[in-house]
Amino acid sequence: MSKPFNSLITILLLFLTSCSSIPIHSKANLLAYSVQSDSSLITQNMPVFVIENQKEDYNLIGTVSAKITEDNNEFTYIDPKIATIYTEKRLFKTLNNLYTNIIYRVHFEKVPDGFSPFYIAAGNNTGLIVIVTLNHLNQAILYTTVHSCGCYLAFVPTSNMPESSFPNGWNTGRQEAYSENLPGLLEYKKPFPIQEKVGVLIRSGTHRIKDIWLLKSDSLEKTKTVMADVKPLDSLKNLPLGYNETTSFFENSGARKGYVKGSYKFREWLFMSWWAFDSRIGEDKVYGTDKNEGITFYTSIKPWAREESDMRDFNGFLKYWGWGL
Repeated sequence: MSKPFNSLITILLLFLTSCSSIPIHSKANLLAYSVQSDSSLITQNMPVFVIENQKEDYNLIGTVSAKITEDNNEFTYIDPKIATIYTEKRLFKTLNNLYTNIIYRVHFEKVPDGFSPFYIAAGNNTGLIVIVTLNHLNQAILYTTVHSCGCYLAFVPTSNMPESSFPNGWNTGRQEAYSENLPGLLEYKKPFPIQEKVGVLIRSGTHRIKDIWLLKSDSLEKTKTVMADVKPLDSLKNLPLGYNETTSFFENSGARKGYVKGSYKFREWLFMSWWAFDSRIGEDKVYGTDKNEGITFYTSIKPWAREESDMRDFNGFLKYWGWGL
């Protein structure tokens, strides 16, 4: 964000989305998602997802589903009645160390397409990814959040991150990330027990990360909590379709190969594709394990930086954004 080009893009996006730059953290009408804990790194490090305005189905974390319609067509959608968090553990190497990424992917029915408020990211089957990076001691050192289109990237490091690894000029106070006010550091006052949790607040409508914070024991005691299922990330490629058939959440062929089915973003195409040089900008996609799988998961809108900012190569991605692991 410190780079001049990205600052220009941020200003344009703020104009288009008409979002407030200072979030108001109301405790009313919140819903938290919990999971059955076990001894795995996946559940131990899973953040508590908290949504605003639970009365609207499009804000609810749902389950990716598919069915055959009456006219014998396949229809892929997000069922808001059941919450599912899709997860995977991946390792990545740098010149110095071996790290573990725990990936958490959730999906929503849609970003609504009304005109007041006007959301440029309006579309169906939208998703959000939170990645927790662990060091060799299995301590969380970095939270990376991004929409499953590669948009709205944000980093929140923890005090387990070595000072030498921060980008130059990093502000450990608060940071502005695409109109949201996030912490620049999660400060662990003492060795952080692995069973402690981090809260992730998701804004109504846009599903952007509104805040990330260390949960105290009573932080959510008055917040309604529901249990979410946990499924492997790879299960998105094998959705039950009926009659012992399965289908993928992602297109398997054609011009949209690798993109989420039904994830068209007309407004982003109209307002942004011509200057971003990407006719499918904003469309949600598969997050491949490396550069040999899936399509480019770029996180910089600069056309010439798509390979460098590709999250499939997590080490290269971190280097591009200034992190020195």
